[in-house]
Amino acid sequence: MNHHESLAAHRLLDANLNRAFEALRTLEDIARFQDQAGFQSKYKILRHQLRTATQDWNHEQLYASRDASHDVGRETKTAAESSRSGGLGEISTAASQRIQQSLRCLEEVSKFIYPNSASAIEAVRYQVYDFNAQMLLSQKRDLAFLKQARLFVLAHCQLPLKDFVQRVSELSRAGVDLIQIRDKQLDAQELIRYTQSAIEAVDERQTRVIVNDRADVLQCTTAFGLHVGQTDLSVAQSRSLIRPIGVLGLSTHNGDQVREAIEVGVDYIGCGPTFPSSTKDFPSFPGLPFLREVAEFLQAAGSSMPAFAIGGIDLAKVKSILETGVKRVAVSNAIWEAEQPGLAAEAFSKILSSDI
Repeated sequence: MNHHESLAAHRLLDANLNRAFEALRTLEDIARFQDQAGFQSKYKILRHQLRTATQDWNHEQLYASRDASHDVGRETKTAAESSRSGGLGEISTAASQRIQQSLRCLEEVSKFIYPNSASAIEAVRYQVYDFNAQMLLSQKRDLAFLKQARLFVLAHCQLPLKDFVQRVSELSRAGVDLIQIRDKQLDAQELIRYTQSAIEAVDERQTRVIVNDRADVLQCTTAFGLHVGQTDLSVAQSRSLIRPIGVLGLSTHNGDQVREAIEVGVDYIGCGPTFPSSTKDFPSFPGLPFLREVAEFLQAAGSSMPAFAIGGIDLAKVKSILETGVKRVAVSNAIWEAEQPGLAAEAFSKILSSDI
């Protein structure tokens, strides 16, 4: 390889390495300031992996080859490069494309300049493909609605369908933000029918419907998202099955599970059980101390991930929950089985709203 070819190759490596680091930092910061701690961590790790993969390169030669002021590419910009009117979503898309293109170029050129690094760069590139897809899809989910939600009602499907629809509609009008369809007794077709009926009964501006556990039911309806427990499908498995714009929630029972939930990028967490409940049996109750731990951890992590207290919650217990720093509740019998569900929901909504 002659001097001119070596110079051109090092200029190419230097430009694309800088471009790759810039794109990774852009995606990392977008994730950071959108409170997506899982993605922020992933892109940070990728930056360090790329730095490690290229640490044995001759960086003095890279710097010496740099000649940005005479780069002919500076004068060949398209109109699209001069505008980002689409906001952070468009910026994320551009950065995602930039990092993928840069890594491909780095991998190819390094094969004859620094061949020992090519496989490591290839590994980073494949991870980037996956992370970029997940990041861009996450931005299409309506997380703004989720973050303003405070009252979550768990509903079973043991009422006649007409009565079920009437109750769901009443709760939506009363200020319930999320309704989770959770019923282990119905067969798939009936569960689909009840779920879709609930979706059609609510005012979507006010209320969204979540499916518990059953990714197959979510796929067959237009539900807002899926909720899974620690022993159900994993977060990765659930993501692969639900619609790209579907939100994903996870039950957590201790601090380690909360930390993992943030790392794997779920959209919200249920935290409990807070108090004994007639709907589920648990050998122990992490209770209010766990809720305080969750609130403190999320604050320290700078995360605004919605956390809902769950388990045996009635109106008299809401104040003690709010005092822990957790400002959202998931309620079952105290609303769904109340003599007047709408009035019960209004009472919960009022006390939750007063603590904003």
